[in-house]
Amino acid sequence: MPSACANGAGRHADRPRVLVTGGSGFIGSHVVDALVARGYEPRIFDLRESPHHEPGSVETVIGDATDTAALARAMDGCAAVIHLAAMADVGHVQADPAGAERLNARATAAVLEAARATGVRRVLYGSTIWVYSDCEPTAVDEGTPLAHPAHLYSATKLAGELYCRAYAELYGVDYTILRFGIPYGPRARVAAVVPAMVERALKGDPLTVAGDGSQGRRFVYVEDLAAGVVEALRPEAANRVYNLAGTETTTILEIAQTVRDTLGNVEIAHTEARAGDFGGKEVSSERAVRELGWRASTPFEEGVRRYVAWREANEPVLGEPVVQPEPLDVRRPVWRDRLLPRLPPLLPSPRRALSMAAVAASLGWGVMSDDSFSTFAKIFGGGPTTSVHTTRPVVGVVIDAPQSLAGEVANELRSDGGAASIGLSGKVDTVTLAAIRQSGSDPLPRLKPGGPIRWMGTRSQVKRLGRDLGVTGHIYYEAPAKGFTYTQNLLAHTAGASAVRGQIRLAGTGPIGHIDRGDIIQVTLTESSWRDRLAALCSQLHARHLRAVPADDLIRHPA
Repeated sequence: MPSACANGAGRHADRPRVLVTGGSGFIGSHVVDALVARGYEPRIFDLRESPHHEPGSVETVIGDATDTAALARAMDGCAAVIHLAAMADVGHVQADPAGAERLNARATAAVLEAARATGVRRVLYGSTIWVYSDCEPTAVDEGTPLAHPAHLYSATKLAGELYCRAYAELYGVDYTILRFGIPYGPRARVAAVVPAMVERALKGDPLTVAGDGSQGRRFVYVEDLAAGVVEALRPEAANRVYNLAGTETTTILEIAQTVRDTLGNVEIAHTEARAGDFGGKEVSSERAVRELGWRASTPFEEGVRRYVAWREANEPVLGEPVVQPEPLDVRRPVWRDRLLPRLPPLLPSPRRALSMAAVAASLGWGVMSDDSFSTFAKIFGGGPTTSVHTTRPVVGVVIDAPQSLAGEVANELRSDGGAASIGLSGKVDTVTLAAIRQSGSDPLPRLKPGGPIRWMGTRSQVKRLGRDLGVTGHIYYEAPAKGFTYTQNLLAHTAGASAVRGQIRLAGTGPIGHIDRGDIIQVTLTESSWRDRLAALCSQLHARHLRAVPADDLIRHPA
């Protein structure tokens, strides 16, 4: 059931209320800002609260864009709906066509049906200039006949356009179709072309260009685009189609050259062309100029400079909580714990005393036997968590990746609206810790190579490792081939934690299996393929309208 945030903004009777689906995302968050600036009262409908707005500043309803009943409740009192919730990453669409159909086409039908049921006067639909990709002419405008789309992304977005026209014809629900140019600017996903190139340039890596780089794009700075969306709310825009694209065509090679010129001398490398890629058209936005008074005003070079300035201003910095100013070494010798075990308090709590007694009783057999777990679990009713009963549309994610990737993985997840528990070992610098925390993810101590906490050590060792990483009272994980002993599970509990086993281990290049809400999954990432694996995971989550959260967050806050 959808829920409105309790601290949502108060109602202003004299301000038109507009629902923005996908309002927590890249384009949607800028549209929300533009609505506020123009005197509207936006209401966000999304799977998550906006990370781009102060809590309570914008009324937010948490819900699934394919849930017609939830949408109808969210539309209460709204004069219009701006429908931006979608699977917009072309790579995600190609990897998961069924999920793309659900999010891009079926969700649009649900929005239109909810608008019909509630009497909302107009739906503004965020489409794309990709619908022109298979047209014969090079120069196109809103009157150009559209060809049958060859790409899944174009097909799903065009389906949404056709639904809009059909609902207007059959039920009198007015629409405005807005075909967006390629947006870029602050808050963009790191995987998008401009942010990805900027990210690589900042790291000193080569800028990769698919094919010869001659593919043209009509980029549009996101703040210009958001202003055009708000202009389309005017009455004369009802049942009209508008292109909202930049005034200049920029090739992929020119993007790389602009980023190189802005950030310094980095290499440009060419890779194999993508199948079904948008070759580029001369897209005219003159109708929007004439009828809406809108024109994209930010030159591409200036937009890139603004994005770079924003990106550098949002570079992870040291901040609270930071464990210590010097690099810390998580690899502690275990001999001290074995020879000089930390004595328990003289008067332990009843829960701790009971746990310690159970540990002592099982030491003769349980510590050494993987087979002991099932027997003791039946007696004591304990066990590792592999899934959590939850009403939240989330899964708990544990990332097993090289430490050099930790900050980048956390930022990529944040740009997709998610977070994870990220395993760390060796010397962990405070910048990496701060980057992980500021991205909404959690650091997780990892004792041995191959996975977060592959085995359970002594109570004091587990507790100290957590303390060194600033992870007090959190969940600890392990994932051996046969499970782990009940003694190890009890040791985790006496350290104030729980042993958690990943239900689904995602590694290598195999397909990602079925994921349900409440699952706890472990994802293994490598230097060479982490982006593809993370994109595949995000695509699977998007298809099921789920969001990644740290496993600790899921376990401690299931409701």
